[in-house]
Amino acid sequence: MKKLILAIALISTPVLAQDRVSKFDKNNDKVVDFGELTLSCEVEPNLFKVADKNKDGVLSNKEMRIARAYLFDRCRKEKKD
Repeated sequence: MKKLILAIALISTPVLAQDRVSKFDKNNDKVVDFGELTLSCEVEPNLFKVADKNKDGVLSNKEMRIARAYLFDRCRKEKKD
């Protein structure tokens, strides 16, 4: 049973990250830049820089998954459309 739960968790993790990317990815390039992120959520620029591990100016699925706890879960305020 533990193996089944682990397998489900491993399979669903990339899907959850992709859902996060699609929520913020306005130009459908499969990454999120600071401008796209700030259209939906108010965040500190320094937190974005910390999340951008490879310093390419955008957040990939992996970077967004890693940054979940300190960037997305602590998003100060969701902006209304």
